[in-house]
Amino acid sequence: MPLNLPTGQRGQILAAALAFTLLILFWLAAINPVLDFYSARADQITQAAARIAREEALIKSLPALKLASSQAGLHHTQAVLTGDTDAIAGAALQEQVQNIAANALITLTSIETLPAEQIGAYRRIAVRVEMSASLPIIVAIMRAVEEAAPTMLIDDIHFTATPTAANQQVLPMDASFTVIAFRKGTAPREDQSQADQSKDATP
Repeated sequence: MPLNLPTGQRGQILAAALAFTLLILFWLAAINPVLDFYSARADQITQAAARIAREEALIKSLPALKLASSQAGLHHTQAVLTGDTDAIAGAALQEQVQNIAANALITLTSIETLPAEQIGAYRRIAVRVEMSASLPIIVAIMRAVEEAAPTMLIDDIHFTATPTAANQQVLPMDASFTVIAFRKGTAPREDQSQADQSKDATP
C-alpha cells in the first residue's frame, strides 16, 4: 500500500523534523557518552594534578622542616619516615596511624599499605585507612594525622552514612582515606640486593 507522504512546505517541515529527531538520537546514543567519558577523565586528571602538586609542596618543605627542628633542638621531631626499606617505613606509618586512632578510642576497620612510589629523592609511602565513627571524631583523627610527626598528609577521602536507629543522636559514618608520608631514598634496598645477586649469579 503506497504511503501518502506530504509534499511541498509540509513535506519539508516533516523532513526537517525527522532529521532533527535523528540528530538528537545520534547525539544521545553516540556523542554524549563520549563527552561524558572525556569529562570524567578530565576530572580525574585534575584531581591527580592537584594531588601531585600537594605532594610536591610537601616534599619541598621537608628540608626546611628538618632544619627548623634541628635548630630548635627538637631531635624527636621527624619530617620523614625512618627505615631503610619501604616495608619498614610502611609499618612505621601504620603504627603511627593506629596509635592516633587508639588515642581517639577508635579501632580502625582496616588499614592497608599501598605500593610505594619514587618521587624525586623520596619514596612515597601510603596507607589506606577505613573507620566507622561520628563525624567530629573522624575530623579530629584527620587533624591529628596532619599535625603529627613525621609529616603526613591525607588524600582521597570518602564518607558513607551508616544505617542507624531513628532515635540515635550521634550518627556514625564510614570513612576511608589515604595517609601519605615520605622516606628519603631511592629503590628499596631489598630489591637492589636481589638485583646484585642476580648479576653475581650470571656466568
